[in-house]
Amino acid sequence: MTKRSGKCLCGGVSFTAHGDVIEADACHCSMCRRQNGGGPYYAVQFKGGVTLETAETLKWYRGSDHGERGFCAECGTSIAWRLQSHPEKIGVSLGALEDSSGISLDAHIFTDSAPEYYAVQTDAPHKTEAQVIKEFMERLEKVAQNKAENA
Repeated sequence: MTKRSGKCLCGGVSFTAHGDVIEADACHCSMCRRQNGGGPYYAVQFKGGVTLETAETLKWYRGSDHGERGFCAECGTSIAWRLQSHPEKIGVSLGALEDSSGISLDAHIFTDSAPEYYAVQTDAPHKTEAQVIKEFMERLEKVAQNKAENA
């Protein structure tokens, strides 16, 4: 199984990501831009999930009714994003990985929220907020159906 390690600037938070990449996105929503000082948040999810190795300084901020953002309270590094309803499914910051080789973006999301001061690159498909929410809800519905069928 593939493993990748990552950490914040000060080392107060470290993690291991397991397995192949499920998806890597650049989010252009206003909250991600605010969190990252004006640019998109680059996140990646792994099939085997993420194990927090050291989390002494990890803090979770509930930014909306749905999501939480993990950051290091000591150095401020953006570490992760997760849904409150699925806290085990962590999307980690591409910038926090020790080695991001071989990972390419699958999509730019919330592109309808991108500001005029930068152009969204064309290296991956663009998805609006409505498209992202629709796809996400369809995935949740599919997971619920699979659980019901296997119960």
